Amino acid sequence: MKRMKRTTQYFLGLFALASLSLMSSEISAISPYVQVSTFTESFTNPSSSILPKDWSVRVWQGEPDIEIVKESQRSVLKLRSHRSNVALYKKVHVDLDLHPNLSWEWKVTEWPIHGDARDGQLDDQAAGIYVMFPRFPGFFNTRVIGYLWESDAPQGTIVKSQNDSRIHYVVVRSGMQKVGEWVQEQRNVEQDYEQIYGEKAPPVGGVSLMIDSDHTQSSSESFFGNIYFSSMSMWNMGRRKE
Repeated sequence: MKRMKRTTQYFLGLFALASLSLMSSEISAISPYVQVSTFTESFTNPSSSILPKDWSVRVWQGEPDIEIVKESQRSVLKLRSHRSNVALYKKVHVDLDLHPNLSWEWKVTEWPIHGDARDGQLDDQAAGIYVMFPRFPGFFNTRVIGYLWESDAPQGTIVKSQNDSRIHYVVVRSGMQKVGEWVQEQRNVEQDYEQIYGEKAPPVGGVSLMIDSDHTQSSSESFFGNIYFSSMSMWNMGRRKE
């Protein structure tokens, strides 16, 4: 119960930040992309290698193990969890009417043992990218979609979190297929929101990256690369480049 309360308090804090981001955002020239992160930015604190610029961290359990590392001559984010629960968060304003597609790169090298988003007592994932939807007038109305790389829940599963009713999970990957390989993903967030909630999606107010293994008392490790929203699908962009 204590962990559930801490989780709820954390998301309420993120909802507040995301809402303020929407309130203060100005309409700019339309671009085909809204960049979330390439993890090549300067660190928030030059003396620290923990946080990339404009990202904040929240620790519920254990110690954060966060690094920017080099792979194939590029910078990527490395997250490691040992019986811990850690999230990174960044404010970002996205109008899904203009940029409905979320694209990201990720790699998982270790999964929490029998982690399963369908069970509140086993709700651990090696990698998750969460999209925040602040809705006025109250923070309690805010919704979250979490895209997961799961241990046990089957790919394609869509389920409401047993620990926070505002969060719905979408299992994008499951199990050890492609272990240790970089995988590029894309989801039409606007369509996912409408499928889950049965109504038009509001603007996005923030993105969170999460890793945990505290429920299963195990370990997990994952990596994230480029993250962005776009107006076109990867397949359309590929055809345009040809």
